[in-house]
Amino acid sequence: MWWIASLFIVPICAAPTAQNVKAHPNSRLMSNILSYVAEDSSACGNYFQHACGKYAVRHIDDPFTEITQMLDHKVNGNLVQLMYELQQRSQSPGFNESSVEAKALRFYRTCREAPQSTRKMEHYLRLAPPGEAIKWPQFMPHGKPWPKAQFKWMKSLGHLYRYGFTNVLVNVLVLPSSENSNRFRLDISMPSLEGDAHHLGGFLSTVATLQVIGVPTKSVLPLVRKIRRLESAIRVLTEVDDDDESETWTLRQWEYKTGYAWQDFVESIVGHSVSQHYLVQAQNAKYFTGLKRLMDSTDAEVVANYIMTRFMLYLIDDSMDSNEHIECVKDVRRTMNLASNLLYKERFLDPATLQQYTQEVTQVFEQLRRQFLLQINENRLGLTSEQNSMVATKAQHVVLNIGNMPRGRDHSSFVSRHYEDLVFPLADFDYAREHLNLLEFRTRKQVLQLDQRAPTLDEFFYLADPNTAMSSSPYYLMRVNVIVVPHGLLQEPFFAADSHDIFKYSLLGFVLAHELMHSVDTTGLHFDRYGNVHEIGPQISSSPSFEAGVQCLNRNNTQYLDERIADIAGLDLAYSTYFQNNSRMSLTDFTTIPPQQIFFLNLAQFFCGNGDPTNFVDHDNDQMRLQQMLKGFVPFHQAFGCPAKSNQPEKCQLW
Repeated sequence: MWWIASLFIVPICAAPTAQNVKAHPNSRLMSNILSYVAEDSSACGNYFQHACGKYAVRHIDDPFTEITQMLDHKVNGNLVQLMYELQQRSQSPGFNESSVEAKALRFYRTCREAPQSTRKMEHYLRLAPPGEAIKWPQFMPHGKPWPKAQFKWMKSLGHLYRYGFTNVLVNVLVLPSSENSNRFRLDISMPSLEGDAHHLGGFLSTVATLQVIGVPTKSVLPLVRKIRRLESAIRVLTEVDDDDESETWTLRQWEYKTGYAWQDFVESIVGHSVSQHYLVQAQNAKYFTGLKRLMDSTDAEVVANYIMTRFMLYLIDDSMDSNEHIECVKDVRRTMNLASNLLYKERFLDPATLQQYTQEVTQVFEQLRRQFLLQINENRLGLTSEQNSMVATKAQHVVLNIGNMPRGRDHSSFVSRHYEDLVFPLADFDYAREHLNLLEFRTRKQVLQLDQRAPTLDEFFYLADPNTAMSSSPYYLMRVNVIVVPHGLLQEPFFAADSHDIFKYSLLGFVLAHELMHSVDTTGLHFDRYGNVHEIGPQISSSPSFEAGVQCLNRNNTQYLDERIADIAGLDLAYSTYFQNNSRMSLTDFTTIPPQQIFFLNLAQFFCGNGDPTNFVDHDNDQMRLQQMLKGFVPFHQAFGCPAKSNQPEKCQLW
């Protein structure tokens, strides 16, 4: 019965009226924009309040706080509908139980129907011990000591890596080689303790964590103190090592450098034997020599409990904590991203519609690229011809990937092959077992890249991390020079294929321009069109004109400088691309508002929201971002007739 009920209980954002649905896209988009505008607030005084002042009231009952969350909510609602349809089809005799659809449905149903006992962390830890022949300490029979001598912390971390568990004591990633992006290498570095998911919680939350997983009550408090003390010591080691340059080493060289026997650790990760000449990328030798002294002097049971607690926090962060419809669809998206991309595309984007959307998005992007190449040719930074050529060549070869699918392959057969070795062997529903199964599957796919050449651009798709996988936000991949546009982005009110160009360039155009600018921000400049480190990039970023531009952009200090560069340069690019082509400046017939004001009002839709300003990740909050973008931007002040200020800051500009 819950399958039928699902169609009625999934909360979708406020449905448009029948009249609005029939209206032209221009009228719908304009109506949406104006519904957020606070007329009693001055655009020149506080533009965020002016353009977004009514957002919170309009969406007070909605389960999202800004536009990309709104798009994700629509995607999730559609996928819940699809899961219902798949369940109906699965009852037919011809349903293929080994298909991608069946596997996605199986995990969705596991999330929905598995007993709550299979979500408990104690159950997870029994299924995922620290090694083949050793249990976590709290699971030893009463009165029997835990075999400390059998526990080797590096061996345990290598064993748990199969679930993608890393960034504890050691951080291990599969990354393109720093010397050749066509090859992948293991990258070994010290852990990062920044971010809530990368360190222990507070004292009381850690106490609660250990109690939940069955640590004896009398042992909890002293154990919490010990593992927190250990993490504090690890943090000190990370703070005194400022080496941020990876180098290529053989295992023999890296073992000699750090004093560790790395070979067994690496073999447990890659799944086969390797020689002492096996190449890895590594850094932070100073940290690892200090870590060896720390581990040699720390009780093995304390180390095991620290690893166990961090492992548990990792598992919690990697799963949804509810069996509600929407949450379970999110779980499918984050764990089976390629499958959910395909299923969404095939069910909700017919070929003709997808072709139209692809053409429209590509056209906007190519116009942005063309304008950017003109800006590069103007050479505002006074670059040498070699430097200018490197930047232009990179911009010319940025690839747009719509839907995170290989553009040169049949998507259905490609995705089927990708998941052909994913098996759910048992008939019963066990959430932890299947979650661990999917984590192993995802990690295997990442590790397999070590033995393969990098895919061509026609073969490329991104093995997305969980948070990226369940988001409709676009992103730039620096090492492959690719911008990925998820299918979920191509929905109203963000995008309407039949709308006036001013809507496309002011919102989609800005976002694409923002991502394009990441190819030449302070980090992107260090890589060429192939994603390889290039000596010309540091020459540009250390030039007086570039440094002056960066200093100007950072006069209101931000820890997210590359994001500010992408915002400000992206706005300039999107605006100039649209308004320097006079054919697009024709008067609109759906409103009396001047085109310049429409541009900035629609731009603000990307930043309107009612989320907690402290919850933004890797960006300043949206109000701050919008304010910094428009500060000193002359077209904005002209559009709204803002009076000139004697202390108006100069416009900051790089490209």
